[in-house]
Amino acid sequence: MEALDLAKKVLATNLQLELDELTADTEILGNYPQFNSLTIVGVIGSIEDELDCAIDDEDITTDIFATVGDLAEFIESLDS
Repeated sequence: MEALDLAKKVLATNLQLELDELTADTEILGNYPQFNSLTIVGVIGSIEDELDCAIDDEDITTDIFATVGDLAEFIESLDS
């Protein structure tokens, strides 16, 4: 699965959105009132499950949640 598709999938699932509502340029932080610390835990957990990996807490920053594209870049960095 492409990193952007995975980013959109985990965000749509955790934010209860439709996939077509999300593009690489969609802003995450400040754009969805339901995006909070519990949502972040859910998103990270979903990524870990999909990629069968563990993400270190220190790798999780607000920068990776600026846009859907930023989250996709973070996912790509995990796969290398």
